[in-house]
Amino acid sequence: MGRFPPWADGSAPRAPACPAGMTIGSPDFVGVGVPKAGTSWWFSLILAHPDVHGPVEKELLYFNRVFFERYRQQGCTDGDLQAYHDWFPRPTGAITGEWTPSYLFSYQLPPLLRRAAPNGKVLVLLRDPVERYLSDISRRMPRRRLRNVRYRGFARGFYAAELAPWEQEFGPSEMLVLQYEACALRPGEQLAATYRFLGIDDSFCPAGLQVAVNRTPVKRTVDAGFERLLVELYEPDVVALAARFPQIDLRLWPNFSYLAGG
Repeated sequence: MGRFPPWADGSAPRAPACPAGMTIGSPDFVGVGVPKAGTSWWFSLILAHPDVHGPVEKELLYFNRVFFERYRQQGCTDGDLQAYHDWFPRPTGAITGEWTPSYLFSYQLPPLLRRAAPNGKVLVLLRDPVERYLSDISRRMPRRRLRNVRYRGFARGFYAAELAPWEQEFGPSEMLVLQYEACALRPGEQLAATYRFLGIDDSFCPAGLQVAVNRTPVKRTVDAGFERLLVELYEPDVVALAARFPQIDLRLWPNFSYLAGG
């Protein structure tokens, strides 16, 4: 879809026509985070399941800046939600959904997504915040944009704070928080857990389980002093995250393994 979705000018989005023999409705699952944490890879493995029907786009970005500007002025109507549902056709017996990694950082979105997908499951994939930051700033982009991307990339590493409004809206049985490093280390186990969470056959094993998607070929480097500063700034949030989500194994985060103790 490019940098901006087709409705970035403020016009209402319009989904393609529903294919014959399919029905539309609210998504069965929505991935909400985070960028540069393996979401394209994990989403591709979800779509590989025979009981999952793929959406038109991975990152639909329906709930974007323009949407929220309109939302603050006019609210969210049933028509807005129906327009969102139109993007999710599926054949009988299949589930479908999307994954927009930037959704996690929209604090206004959780109650709206509850309305838009009342029975939907929420997926989150997290990565060592320092490694995620370095990957984020390593994307190819015009040099004039790099400074803004650095600021945004830094802010997106405070996972515990960003997850708080989602935890208020979605209970533990409705939100699965995954760790990229655990998925890379034990992909079969973690994918089976993801399938179970989505309510589909967890014995299915797709081809290409170890095939990386959108891998960053070369990472930018930062000086050692700045990297230490990143660790110090992220540490309280990482501690809070691990306390609330014990499945996060800090031994797998190279910059925070010292917090794992013995």
